[in-house]
Amino acid sequence: MAEFISASIDKIHMGERLRPIDQGYVEAIAASFEERGQISPIMIRSTPAQNKGKTPYTLVAGAYRLSAARLIGWSEIDAIVVAADQVEAQLLEISENLYRNELNPLDRAIFVMKYRELWEEKNGSIDPKGGRPEKQGNDYPVFAKGRELSKQVQNRLGIGAETYKLINRIGQNLHPALRQAVRGTEAETNQALLLKFAKLTPDMQVKAAAALKESGDPQSVLALTKPQKPEKPARDPDTEALAALRKAWGQASQSVKDQFLQEIGLSRFQEAA
Repeated sequence: MAEFISASIDKIHMGERLRPIDQGYVEAIAASFEERGQISPIMIRSTPAQNKGKTPYTLVAGAYRLSAARLIGWSEIDAIVVAADQVEAQLLEISENLYRNELNPLDRAIFVMKYRELWEEKNGSIDPKGGRPEKQGNDYPVFAKGRELSKQVQNRLGIGAETYKLINRIGQNLHPALRQAVRGTEAETNQALLLKFAKLTPDMQVKAAAALKESGDPQSVLALTKPQKPEKPARDPDTEALAALRKAWGQASQSVKDQFLQEIGLSRFQEAA
């Protein structure tokens, strides 16, 4: 059963988060805290042995609120203590983020993939046979467990099955190096660009990640990944004119050829000679 408490901030272990903390967002929440106070509690779980007992609570959800409280010097924060193991805690964290719908397309794909990974740990593999029908698309929920997971995520995000497929396509196919490289670029918030990157081969994605770190421009990097068309040889007007004459001569009737030879001062017999 969950318990509502006022927790000492220095007793809460933050732990690793699935996405980096945006300091600007922390400052905005901190300003709201100072103006209106804390509206919704964070979620924590009991971990008595964490850091040798120094942090008997571990954050489950509410990293931005906890960071904002620390920023303005609060000593305590409203929290709900939930009974959850590490896997259940991560599922709760992801669920809250999905529910709050504050994720950009990149984070949304990462969170959904992590949610799937943890969900399979508790419920078994979505596709125990390995491999899915190609015609169904990437990770389409054709199996019973896949449909169950799909419905959970769709309900959390308020999205349809097709959008769920696209999120999976990004999450499953985007190379880790490229995930890091798109941070802070236009692609991080542009699902269409992420899908284009996800279509590249793993080798091409690694190369694209390196190029993106240099340029910071996803559009130009994608342009470089497109197959280059061979350059056309330079045009030679004389060669083209000669080819046109030969073609016309071959298609002309004998009477037209004779007429042409007469016009240029030659005859058929002279030509033969």
